[in-house]
Amino acid sequence: MRLLAVLSLLFAAPAGAVDAASSTATIAASTSAPWIEVVWPPQGYAYPELPRSFAFGNAAPGSTVVVNGSQIPVDENGAFFTMAPFSTGTYTLKFDAVWQGLFASTEVVVTVGAPPRPDAPEAEGLEPSVDLELRPGELVVARCRAPTGLKGTFELKGLTDWLPLVEVESSGVYAGHYYLQPGDKGAKLPVHCSFKTGIFGSLKATAPGTITVADPRMSRVAVTRAQLAKIRSSPSGFSFFQPPGVKFEIVGREGEFLKARLSDHERALIAASDMELLPEGTPPPRGLIGRWVNSISERDRVKVRVWATERVPFEVRHGIEPLTFEVRFFNAAQRFDRIRYDTDDKLVKAITWRQESAEVMRLSVETKIDWSWGYDAYYDESGFFVLEIRRPPDLTRSENVLAGRRVAIDPGHGPWHSATGPLGTTERDAVLEISGELERLLLEAGAETYMTRRDSSGPDLADRTFLAWNQLADIYVSVHLNAFPVTIDPFEKPRGFMNFYYQPQSRPLVEAVHASYQKRHSELADEFVRWGDLYVCRQTFMPAILTESAYIILPEMERDIRTPQYRTRLAETMFLGIKDFYESYRIKQLAAPAEQAAARR
Repeated sequence: MRLLAVLSLLFAAPAGAVDAASSTATIAASTSAPWIEVVWPPQGYAYPELPRSFAFGNAAPGSTVVVNGSQIPVDENGAFFTMAPFSTGTYTLKFDAVWQGLFASTEVVVTVGAPPRPDAPEAEGLEPSVDLELRPGELVVARCRAPTGLKGTFELKGLTDWLPLVEVESSGVYAGHYYLQPGDKGAKLPVHCSFKTGIFGSLKATAPGTITVADPRMSRVAVTRAQLAKIRSSPSGFSFFQPPGVKFEIVGREGEFLKARLSDHERALIAASDMELLPEGTPPPRGLIGRWVNSISERDRVKVRVWATERVPFEVRHGIEPLTFEVRFFNAAQRFDRIRYDTDDKLVKAITWRQESAEVMRLSVETKIDWSWGYDAYYDESGFFVLEIRRPPDLTRSENVLAGRRVAIDPGHGPWHSATGPLGTTERDAVLEISGELERLLLEAGAETYMTRRDSSGPDLADRTFLAWNQLADIYVSVHLNAFPVTIDPFEKPRGFMNFYYQPQSRPLVEAVHASYQKRHSELADEFVRWGDLYVCRQTFMPAILTESAYIILPEMERDIRTPQYRTRLAETMFLGIKDFYESYRIKQLAAPAEQAAARR
């Protein structure tokens, strides 16, 4: 019967009428009717160039589902997930379902990008891709695409002669370069490419970005205004972060980013939206650091307070086992005269310094403990640089290591988009349920909790770690479920759980939680501990991790996630990992008196 139904489906028109504006079929039926709903892809989705990608959704349980003529597996609850071949241009995915001899169909129309063609009969400007403001001595790189095997040249209109382009490995991409010279001038100069195609023929193109030559005799100054300004080595690569009020010398621009001078040999990019430009003529920041240095002991932290004449940029790096800090001050020179150690301070062991280069000064702080429980760095109201080092909790006072501990739980996402499974289960809602169970377990064990959200709303991503810091949380756990980029084949390897961290101080926590997954979830593949450039993990206020427990878009995993029992099991896994993390530090404190002496009072 099922085979006949499938044959009828393949060779007969479907009985249901399809709403072309939606990926859900409209069926004229009486009491019982089949259905087929496509959750992914949405109508009109624009894919990059790729040969195949996944599609998923659901049909009436017990249905046979066919996608573009090929029958695919269907879970017992009606969920389906398949890899479908694509072709370039406008492409139609046709989904058919048969259930008890009745039919349902729907179509999803998408577009698929075409790969670059080295033999394409036209030229295209590629770089500079954004407007650049550069100084004499800086490098201009021109890139254009054209048919392979041609002779190409480029110019900065009104500034240079035609300069050679070289094809990169028969790819149809040609590149050339020019160093701006002293005396070069110009604003919004276009970059043109030209290729000879015969005795008289040629192809021409203009790059999207332009070149402006900045006056090397002057620079601008900008001050950070964002809650946490990202300092980048490239438009997509973060290097370190700065609080409000830090001054930077600005020497150029790259699209939406200001280019900052850190020293003779170091530059950085900062989003212009994170900065406020000071009036023209403001002298660039140059600071003296370190005349007076004090360690100041407080109940739950120790402050290393350093005299400074200017709020110059700084970069903090830390290591654990033992816990150490290195602070590099840019555009700065040392002026050390006194270092005072608070007699009540049982955490800081030594404070040292050295002039790393003419414009970079390095401050080193060595502690008496192994693990970091969080830190912050900023300039105070008096202009002193402050490194706040959080004391560890004292876990020797009770055999219950969770008693009084404060855990920030961040149910991922909130009011914005999150992954959705074949049956329509949203990551946003599922992780809220898991987080609620984790909170229950922690409270029952005597811990305190802070939830970043309790419903489908919630604070912005940028605010969540600051809220947790204000709540003085010990650790931060962001709860997520996984999905895939459209270019990934989910079936190329086993799938399961992974856990992320960013700062070295978070490594012991992520390893403890990951070990708990390994012990308790043999049904899931171990996809390893991963360092990840994820927003909530970058903060330094406390150890912070992000968990990816399973893939909500895979039918068998979504089926489990939809059950309260499995959500509780995932919460128990995180709970036991958190408990093991604290247990490990309790053992360390019992074995090392210095760890206990440095604890919060």
